[in-house]
Amino acid sequence: MNTPPPLPPARRDPTRGDTLGGRWFADPYAWMERLDAEETQAWLAAQEAATREILRAVPEREALRAAVARAAHHTRCSPPMPAGPPGHVFRWWAEAHDDKLKLMRQRAEGAPWEAVLDPNTWAPEEALVFAVPSPDGTRVAFGKAVGGTHAARIHVLDVETGRLLPDRPRGTHPASLAWRPDSSGFFYAACPEPGEVPAGEEAHWNAIYEHRLGAETPARRIFGDDRVKEYWCTVRVSECGRFAVLTKWDYVHANAVFLLRLADDACIAVVPTPRAINQVQVMGDTLLIRTDLDAPRGRLCVAPLAEPTAWRTLLPEHPEDILQTVTGLGGRLYAVYARGAAHHVRIHAEDGGFLRDLVLPALGSVNRDEGEGVVSGLSGSWTSDTVWVRFMSYVQPPSVYRYDFATDVLSPYHVPDIGLDASAYVTERVGYTSPDGTPVSMVLVRHAEQPRDGRQAVRLSGYGGFNIAQAPRFTALQAAWLSLGGLLAFAHVRGGGEYGRDWHEAARGIRRQKSFDDYIAAARWLVSAGYTVPSRLVSRGNSNGGLLVAVTALQAPEAFGAVYCRAPLLDMLRFPRFGFLSAATVEYGSPEDPLEGACLAGYSPYENVRADPPYPVMAFVPAMNDQTAPPHDPLKMVARLQAEGTGGGPYLLLPLRDSGHAGGTTLTALIEQDVDELSFYRWALDGSGARGG
Repeated sequence: MNTPPPLPPARRDPTRGDTLGGRWFADPYAWMERLDAEETQAWLAAQEAATREILRAVPEREALRAAVARAAHHTRCSPPMPAGPPGHVFRWWAEAHDDKLKLMRQRAEGAPWEAVLDPNTWAPEEALVFAVPSPDGTRVAFGKAVGGTHAARIHVLDVETGRLLPDRPRGTHPASLAWRPDSSGFFYAACPEPGEVPAGEEAHWNAIYEHRLGAETPARRIFGDDRVKEYWCTVRVSECGRFAVLTKWDYVHANAVFLLRLADDACIAVVPTPRAINQVQVMGDTLLIRTDLDAPRGRLCVAPLAEPTAWRTLLPEHPEDILQTVTGLGGRLYAVYARGAAHHVRIHAEDGGFLRDLVLPALGSVNRDEGEGVVSGLSGSWTSDTVWVRFMSYVQPPSVYRYDFATDVLSPYHVPDIGLDASAYVTERVGYTSPDGTPVSMVLVRHAEQPRDGRQAVRLSGYGGFNIAQAPRFTALQAAWLSLGGLLAFAHVRGGGEYGRDWHEAARGIRRQKSFDDYIAAARWLVSAGYTVPSRLVSRGNSNGGLLVAVTALQAPEAFGAVYCRAPLLDMLRFPRFGFLSAATVEYGSPEDPLEGACLAGYSPYENVRADPPYPVMAFVPAMNDQTAPPHDPLKMVARLQAEGTGGGPYLLLPLRDSGHAGGTTLTALIEQDVDELSFYRWALDGSGARGG
């Protein structure tokens, strides 16, 4: 069962490579970086055919599809978003079998919901990336992309007629967007048009532009950086409508924040230079500033609008928990804290006095990581008592609740049915020790009656980078894995954001090996604690997590039975040459720096393939329209493993066609990707039981 069809060898070019720090690094498969070349496409197609022959032959494949479909086909909903006359609201909605979310409008409470934008009527590869109604409810600015969620173009829809306006705002890769309070136009973040910057820098020089509806002149650039091309920007308009909050990001590590006074275009500095992560909210004549400056676990400051840099601490740093966000709602402050990545909410008075906890339905999450950093899952307004709460857990899909402060009641507004009895599963936080003595936490999710017999099928995941916490998150694949008797494990390794800035800094740059050590220790703890054996443990990572699982598979191959490596970076000596990734040197270090380059070379998966010891079964999964991680890296890695890592494997390549970094653009495509992943788990774990057990 573990023997794949013949895999086509790749041409090896011994002349290709790079010299860094006086050392030559061979790159015999550099030619694969030309993804559109006929030779690359032919080899990729042959590899994909062999992989799909394996996955289609898995006996339980249809049962796996049924399990994924049951968890994936549920209604999806967002909290209502007021826009227009009183009573007019918008929301995101999808029926259980809708492939894509659509934007709906309700004209009055109790009135029927009407579809405003329905991408289910578009071509399957077309994605609705964002949609923002104007304050008067008459227009919607939306981003439409093809083959993923990158490279969207902004369009403007007339809500009443359903017609597109002729407006075509300039710039590429738009993301953050916010309307002027009078609905006359909007601010948005974008990269310059081709030809406006030197060749090769098209993914850089991100800035905030303002587009006026119907204007024949190009959108004007109002904010950005003229010296550092890697900075990127986000924009919001304050609830009071007096300011646009402009944020300039040094990747995800720090930001600067300014206020654009809309009455006269005055630009006011709140955080002049990027030294920490800051979130700023205008509350009347006061600024709320959540920051980790001089507080690695976060604190809340206030400052008078008249003197925005005169900060005073209102909520000091907590001794254990991470203050992620603070949102002013209904005249009170709702602070979301994280403990081991799970969230809890504390409510404070305007003067900072503690009022009560908002008790969530279970151990789960309300906040989410987006392009604007950590975004609060609590919404509403400062002047209204209605508070909306987004919530999900490992066993509960994204849900919406309404909180009433007066009665202290959290009422369900939308809780989907996925056929999984959440009460039948246990979510517990455990601790283990990394080789250097550092305590590390891990979350286990399992059926309450699951025996600890040492033979459980376990899927271990981690991330460990960019100060991003691996918060509780629902996916159809995870729900299916649990329903089929599997155990989920999530290791909170250093480099992530589970325990604040210090936890991130502990494994950034030349200290990154700490992240890999933590993850390997997690795998070994699961075995020593009696949950499983190495041959029944699959290691799964996405993006930076893909790098994590690839490195650890090469450094400790005996610890894992199988590896699923999705949308990863793998050639750490060449990553800055791809798109926007030159900005990621602030996280990984630079290959050109003698010390950092030596560290990168020491763990880069592509540079560290050996014939012995035998590596586990591995699947490498590039998203072929990925503009975040190089889609050619998995091709190069598989070619090298098949040629040089001959003692182990096999090594499979499973390209995600018409997919960006986040996966397919339709629910149908995502389900098929999940079925392929579960089929790989079944094939790899059931077919390799003799090794490592």
